[in-house]
Amino acid sequence: MNNFFQTFAADACASGRDPCRLLVLGLGNPVMGDDGAGIELLHLVRDGGGWPESVVFEDGGTMAMSLLPLIEDARGVLFLDAMKTGAAPGSVLHRMREELPGFFSRTLSPHELGLHEVLGAAQLRGTLPPFMEMVGIEAEDAGFARPMSPPVRAALEAAARLARERIAAILQQCGEEGAHA
Repeated sequence: MNNFFQTFAADACASGRDPCRLLVLGLGNPVMGDDGAGIELLHLVRDGGGWPESVVFEDGGTMAMSLLPLIEDARGVLFLDAMKTGAAPGSVLHRMREELPGFFSRTLSPHELGLHEVLGAAQLRGTLPPFMEMVGIEAEDAGFARPMSPPVRAALEAAARLARERIAAILQQCGEEGAHA
């Protein structure tokens, strides 16, 4: 197991954060074809409504290190993003916290270059949220000024369902009642 995330829970509990604040963070660049899938997912999940006030939806776009305060203030983070893992284009994917450093060290587009460092900075500062996961869609084409590919567009609703399930599970893990599924 990667040591990157092994020392998170005590620091997060000692930080005084809202015990159940969950950040749902859409990542990506909509002008880069499939790389915009994370932002599309964010809108689909957020617009489903019925979320408790402790769930905060943010368009992280390609902001990299400027995301550090948002991540540090959260008890949990669900990243929504396009992914490049070698799976079939349009595959809906889920990654747990221990898999995130390796994923974010690979590049699909420029926004991923900084997220590995953002998570590393939060870990070094003792402010890494204890609950972190990712829901994504395997990208086919992240070319500049390209439309989203048909396999990725077709997978958006299934990925949004999985993201809603993961939000409910994370909220339950950190003690939130009445989570929306």
